[in-house]
Amino acid sequence: MKRTQIRRWTTGMMPVVGMILASSASASAQTLDIEGVVRDSINGEALPNAVVAIPALGQEVLSDEFGRFALLAVPPGQQLIRVDALGYRSTDFPWSPTQPGPLVLRVSPQAVQLEGVAVETSAELLRPQDRISQVTMSPRDLGGMPTIGETDVFRGLQLLPGVSGTSDASSGLFVRGGTPDENLVLLDGMTIYHVDHFFGVFSAFNSDAIKDVRLFKGGFPSRYGGRTSSVVEMVGKTGHVDEFKVAGGLNLLSARALAEVPLGGRGSVLLSYRRSYTDVIQSGLFNNIFGTLAGTENDDGTIRLGSFGGGRVPGAEAETPDFHFYDFNGKATYTPSDRDVVAVSVYAGEDDLDESQVARPGPEGNEGDPIDVTDVTQWGNRGASARWSRRWSSRFTSDLLSSFSSYFSDSRTAVDADVLARGFDEQNEVRDFTLRLENSLTVRPGWDIGFGAQRTSNRVTYDRIEQQSDSVIGELDLGSAGALTSAYLHNERRLFDRLELSTGFRLTHYDLTGEWYREPRASIRLELTDRVALKGAWGRFNQFVKRVENEDILEGSRDFWVLADDDLRPASSRHYITGITYETPGYLFDVEGYDKDLDGVSQFSVRSREETDQDLSGAFFSGTGRSRGVEFLAQKKSGRLTGWVSYTLSEVEHDLEGFNDDRPFAASHDQAHEVKVVSSYRVNDWTVSGSFTYGSGTPYTIPESQYPLRLLDGTTFNYVHVGEKNAFRLPSYQRLDLSASRRVERDGWFFDVNASLFNVLGQNNVWYRQFDLTAVPLGITDVTSLGFTPSIGISMGLR
Repeated sequence: MKRTQIRRWTTGMMPVVGMILASSASASAQTLDIEGVVRDSINGEALPNAVVAIPALGQEVLSDEFGRFALLAVPPGQQLIRVDALGYRSTDFPWSPTQPGPLVLRVSPQAVQLEGVAVETSAELLRPQDRISQVTMSPRDLGGMPTIGETDVFRGLQLLPGVSGTSDASSGLFVRGGTPDENLVLLDGMTIYHVDHFFGVFSAFNSDAIKDVRLFKGGFPSRYGGRTSSVVEMVGKTGHVDEFKVAGGLNLLSARALAEVPLGGRGSVLLSYRRSYTDVIQSGLFNNIFGTLAGTENDDGTIRLGSFGGGRVPGAEAETPDFHFYDFNGKATYTPSDRDVVAVSVYAGEDDLDESQVARPGPEGNEGDPIDVTDVTQWGNRGASARWSRRWSSRFTSDLLSSFSSYFSDSRTAVDADVLARGFDEQNEVRDFTLRLENSLTVRPGWDIGFGAQRTSNRVTYDRIEQQSDSVIGELDLGSAGALTSAYLHNERRLFDRLELSTGFRLTHYDLTGEWYREPRASIRLELTDRVALKGAWGRFNQFVKRVENEDILEGSRDFWVLADDDLRPASSRHYITGITYETPGYLFDVEGYDKDLDGVSQFSVRSREETDQDLSGAFFSGTGRSRGVEFLAQKKSGRLTGWVSYTLSEVEHDLEGFNDDRPFAASHDQAHEVKVVSSYRVNDWTVSGSFTYGSGTPYTIPESQYPLRLLDGTTFNYVHVGEKNAFRLPSYQRLDLSASRRVERDGWFFDVNASLFNVLGQNNVWYRQFDLTAVPLGITDVTSLGFTPSIGISMGLR
């Protein structure tokens, strides 16, 4: 096959589209197509993923990213159109053929205040979709949930079944045995490679700037590619289309501001900025969090210089760290006509940490000259996207996107001393340029076809240097560039009223291997009754930009991004998913089982290194794996009290060639049991919420001994003998969080306050274990996560 085949295939599809459109128009000569857009009644925001239906005809569609919808082949006569959007009141709109179009259907948020009187509605935080393993979440309603200083979209997603929620130090998503790098995270079409602020305490996304979040936990459609686990698709807010609005917020860690500027009724600009003030004022919350994550003084008088790659220096004086983060979101949306939308989105986020210290030799820090210790870390994301979307007719839409994204991480540790001199320098960068064309065609109600093509160019660099005195004891320099060329076809059809069948195919050429990768996918939903449905999905998925787990037992793991090639093969997975759903207007009971075959699983480890100058390129190990589990969800969807209870039973196992004596082992994120209870009670303008999470222990590895090896040049190398990979388990994890929030809306302005209690029971959850090989027997210290932590945040502005 040649690369030009994709271009020819896409071009060849256009006459087929024309023929289908012509035949569809002829078949619907006696009916009408209803086009329109769904908007927020307060600020005019277009609402994606809203269900627009004509109940009398049994026809329903989802609005697209720009709130647009089309109801096809509607018989002449008056109809009732119902709009149901997550976070908004279900609203009915009468329609008649004489009504001019396109329609603008405005719906109100679930809890609004009119002249001081609150309207009581439910607070539905999430909505599982009819399609298998898909969930939509409302960032608006997450403001009432418990937080650690910030309302957090990704922390909200961690409350879902199948998504691990037992890590206080990572807002990344471990979805059905996958790792955070195996999730395709999209913000307005641009790929985001790293999702953490403050070492993972909360995510890098300001919820004030996010309008809609959709999670595909597995078996995702063929329009998505390049990842093997899941998809998180976020749509940024566009801003008020008619009035200038401002808002701001403050909590114990950061402050934020937002501005919305209308563009003559045809569009708007939204600007959002958030920055911590922790480099100026260190609140009690900051000191509590940082003391947990970045290290504390040990009993032997030494300072652990951060769990992210520091070291032990006797007599170090603990100084206040210099740390701050920021993120910026900008989005401009313009509608030059009723059929066109142009949008430009920009994102930037960065964390800067300086833990540099001064130390003195000796057990009491009172011997010899001072020792300068440098410990500096920076990481962040940059991204931009530009889109043009055109609805050519009520049945055919095209979307053209160009995006750029980059991730960088730079860490440097150095101890300047005659005897203890050592250093560590690591840099990792990922760059992504993407051009994508997507088309959507509705042949007739219940039959949709999607097709498109994509070109992505990646450049990844990774440099790592370890030094001891004047000698380099470890060096790794990886850098490469590659390109992906993809095309996809997706067919979704409703058959026999109760059967929905979705099939798709994605074809990708990867130039670093010179191979074509075929990814067939399919899903099915069979409605046994009006309340009971069976569902299933199957598919193959490939990933070419990988984040490799770096096993470092003593200093803490530092994972890094690389490009797959002939030596480090692309990752792949096969998903097998089945489930059953029982749903009533007020309740949902859902069970899903999954089984994932994994290939191209990678690990970087120096556990077998016996020489200081050994080539680290041979420290990569690859192999296979398997992830399987079952998820149970019981949800109360409506009323003052809403929430859910979920249970996940799962297993993740890896088997790497030449690693761990060729024995399979539990993945580092393997967790057999996880229980979550989430509830929210709303009355008037108050919301009281709580969440409880239980997880069984995750595995870890023990270093069994350390002994010196005298090399041929007369130098000594300390060799650490590491035990069986992940042969032991940490204690179970338990956490109860509570919050109370109030939202007041008066005369065009709003005021929000949220008071949260994190880990109310003060559970000492073990984050990881620290080992002291100089002690006999081996010294083991539990490093615990955050204890009881209160926080408060406020926001206000014009609505």
